[in-house]
Amino acid sequence: MRIKIILIAAAAVFIGIKIYNKYVEKKSFETTMKEIVTEREKFRNKEKIETYSYLSNDEIAIAGQKFVEKNLKAPSTAQFPPLFKSSVKKIKSGHYSVSSYVDSQNEFGAMIRSNYIVELKQTTDGKISLINIDIFK
Repeated sequence: MRIKIILIAAAAVFIGIKIYNKYVEKKSFETTMKEIVTEREKFRNKEKIETYSYLSNDEIAIAGQKFVEKNLKAPSTAQFPPLFKSSVKKIKSGHYSVSSYVDSQNEFGAMIRSNYIVELKQTTDGKISLINIDIFK
């Protein structure tokens, strides 16, 4: 019985240490990222350089999905295909076009498939804004 209590206590301590280490690592990472962003902004402002942070096709596709979801009648029912089925095209520096489809309920509760094309713009500070959205039912 004593051995079980000791083992449980040791496991609890071990788990606590693991959780604490993850917390410290996360805080350290966040602090480092804030310092990097601050330094990058100082440099950009000083040199008046327009740069864009690199976004993957998956990140662009997810941003497009979020804008589409906001324009649906029942956004909570939205079912998007896997990200690799989305077509992401870089139009020019910081401008993207995303095309794919979404299954969602219409105003009558029927599931329908709608194709969409979303044009997005990434600002120099990394934010993504909507230029145009077309949803075809």
